[in-house]
Amino acid sequence: MDSPESLQRALHHLQSGAPAKCVHVCNVILTENPGLIQALYLRGCAALQTGDIAQAASDLEIVYGEHPEHLHAAYYLGRSLRVAGRLEEALAPLQAALTEDELVVNARYELATCLVRLRRRPEAIEHYQTILAAQPDNAQVAANLAASLERENRLDEAESWTGKALLMDPANETAQMTRAALDRRSGKFPEAAQGLRSLISEISNPINRSIAWNQLGQCLEGQGDWDEAYNAFSESNRILKKHHTGSRPDPRGPHGLQTLARIQEWLQDNPMAAWNAPATHDPGGIAFLVGFPRSGTTLLDRMLRAHPDIEVLEEKSLFSFLHQDWSEPGTLEALADANEAQITDARQIYRREMSRQRRQPQRFLVIDKLPLNLVYLFLIHRLFPDAPVIFLQRHPMDVCISCYFQAFELEASMAYYLDIQQTAQYYHAVMQVAALTMDQFDGPLHQLRYEDLVAEPQAQLTALLNFLALEKHDSMLEYRQQGGSESSNTPSYQQVSQPLHTRSIGKWRHYSKQLESSHSVLQAWVNRFGYQEKNAAKSAD
Repeated sequence: MDSPESLQRALHHLQSGAPAKCVHVCNVILTENPGLIQALYLRGCAALQTGDIAQAASDLEIVYGEHPEHLHAAYYLGRSLRVAGRLEEALAPLQAALTEDELVVNARYELATCLVRLRRRPEAIEHYQTILAAQPDNAQVAANLAASLERENRLDEAESWTGKALLMDPANETAQMTRAALDRRSGKFPEAAQGLRSLISEISNPINRSIAWNQLGQCLEGQGDWDEAYNAFSESNRILKKHHTGSRPDPRGPHGLQTLARIQEWLQDNPMAAWNAPATHDPGGIAFLVGFPRSGTTLLDRMLRAHPDIEVLEEKSLFSFLHQDWSEPGTLEALADANEAQITDARQIYRREMSRQRRQPQRFLVIDKLPLNLVYLFLIHRLFPDAPVIFLQRHPMDVCISCYFQAFELEASMAYYLDIQQTAQYYHAVMQVAALTMDQFDGPLHQLRYEDLVAEPQAQLTALLNFLALEKHDSMLEYRQQGGSESSNTPSYQQVSQPLHTRSIGKWRHYSKQLESSHSVLQAWVNRFGYQEKNAAKSAD
C-alpha cells in the first residue's frame, strides 16, 4: 500500500466527518507500517470522535511523547485524557497547546473544564475570563464563568455574567440553572422554582435534569413545601440511580459496607489495647476532624482555619495510599502486629503527602479534615496515638435526611445516599465501627455537637481550643470575613457563606413521615448521642 496516498485518504475521511472510515484506513496502514506517527495521529483524532477514548489516548500519547513539538497532538491528547477522566494528566498537554495560536481558545476552554472538575475553580475562572476578553459574545463561556463564580460565592459577579449569558442565549441551560441558584440564594424561591419547572422538561441530559430537580427541592424547602420538596429530592436521586455510572457503591471499597463489616468484626476480636505499641512518639503538629457527612464539619473547618496557628486540609484523602483491601484475610492482623520500623515508614508516607498538600507551612497545627476518616480512627490511633481527634456529632435524623437531599458527587460511599433507607443503614454501619473504636480509644478525643456549635459558638470554640492547647482567637467567630475569597470544595459551600443560624436544627421533623422506615435503625444512635426526643412530634421552629 502506498502510505502517502493512504494517509491522504485517511485525512479526507477525518475532515469530511467519517472518523470510522479514517480509523479503518489507519489500521491498514499501521499493519504494514507499525508505529507510523502520521497514522497514529490520525487514528487517535478519529478514535476521539468515534468515542473510543482508550484508543485515542493511547495513540496520541505515543505521538506527543515522541514529538512534543506536535501541539495539535498535545491538544487532542489533552481532550482525550479529559474525557477519560484523567484530569491531572490532561493539564500538561493542554497547557502546551496554549502556545499554538489557532488552538489557544479551545485549549484554554478544555483546561478550564478540567480545572472545574478538579475543584480548582479560581484557575478555571481566569481561563474563562481570558477567553471572554477575546470572544465577548461566547455565551457558553460566559455561562460557565457565572456558574463557577456562584460556586465560589462571588455572587455579584455571578449575577452579572449570568445576565450577560442569558442576553446572548436565553435558552442556555447552564445560565438558567445559575439564574435559579442565585434567585434561590437571595430568597426568591417562587421565581427560582418557576424557572426550574420550566427548564426541567427541556433538559435532555439526565444528570443535568437530576441537578435541576435537586435545586427545585431546595426552593420548595425554602417555601416550606416539605412534602413537595421531599418528592423533588427523591426524583433527583431516582434519575441518578437510573442513569449515573457511579450510582452503585462498591461494597468492598475503603468505605464500603463489606469493608466496614470486616473492620467491625476484627475490632471486636482484636481490642486495640492488645496491639503492639510504637516505642517512639510522633512529633505531633497534626489533629483530625471527623464526623458523618453533613454533620457540620465544613462549618467547623471554616472556623478553625480562621485561627492564625491552624491550617486545615480539606478532604484530601491523605490516608488513601495506606488503605488496603481490609476484606482480605491478614491485612488488619498485620496492622495490629506492625513493628516500629513499619509504623515509622507509614508515618513518613503520610507526612510526605501532607506536606505536598500544605499551603500555609508557617502555621503550627495541621488539621486533617475528612469526615469519613471516622471509620479509620483505629488507623489514625495506630500511627498517631497522641494526635488530637475532634468528633463532630449531629442529630442522626438530621444527618440522614440532609445526606439524602445533598447533591454529592457520586464517588466512593456517596452513592449510599440515593436511598433514604440505605442512608440510614450506612449511617448505622459507620457508627458501629466508630463507636467500637472510640470505646477502645485512649488518645485525646473531643466530642462536639453541631447544635451546640451554632447555638453557642464562642463557648464551644473556647473549649475546643483548650483541647488543642491553643490560645483563644476572636477571628474564629469572624470566619466569613477571614476566609476572604477562599471557598469550600464541599457541597456545603453555600451554607458556610451564610451567617450562623439554627434553622437546620430539627429539620428532620418536617420529614418524620418519610423517615418512619428508618426510625428503628437510627434510634439507638439518637439515644447514644443523648438527643432528647420528648418534643419529637412537634415541628421545628
